[in-house]
Amino acid sequence: MRPGPRPKFALEVTARLRQAILASRKVRLHYEARGTGKQSRQIVCPYGFLYGDRPYLVAYSMNRAVRDYRLFSLANIRGVDLTEFSFARRKDFSLTEFARRSFGVFQEEPFNVVWRFAPDAASEAREWVFHPDQVVEEHPDGSLIVRFRAGGALEMCWHLFTWGNHVEILRPRRLRNTLY
Repeated sequence: MRPGPRPKFALEVTARLRQAILASRKVRLHYEARGTGKQSRQIVCPYGFLYGDRPYLVAYSMNRAVRDYRLFSLANIRGVDLTEFSFARRKDFSLTEFARRSFGVFQEEPFNVVWRFAPDAASEAREWVFHPDQVVEEHPDGSLIVRFRAGGALEMCWHLFTWGNHVEILRPRRLRNTLY
């Protein structure tokens, strides 16, 4: 059970997608774009799920104009049709590495991040894994510096907002400007 607000999605959607992932079967998604409400049907090769505030399907789009990995919000998938076509998983793709590029789930070009947690928040910040590749530095004044490389500036700001004035963004400047 996950307390708090969360998006609704149909359990039969995730059940079908799990079946397709395990069997390496292409699926036809009935998808409704968030914001516009535009309906589409698209063939994808499902690779896995990313769970956070909003759960997503990670899939390779067979659309000729895309031909890349995409995120599909589970809450916006209106239906899933299993096809009879299988697919070979690409050896050059790792769900772990795909997720590691980001702070959350949003995919954007990674950048170097440096945060400073004030001494009064450092003990709590030590209990968090902000990113799997983070490097943590203890400072004599009791503050904590956290460094990592990832994309997802907006998601970082959403998270950092919860720390209030107990965290300072040292790098990059554009992230600091976005939050403040």
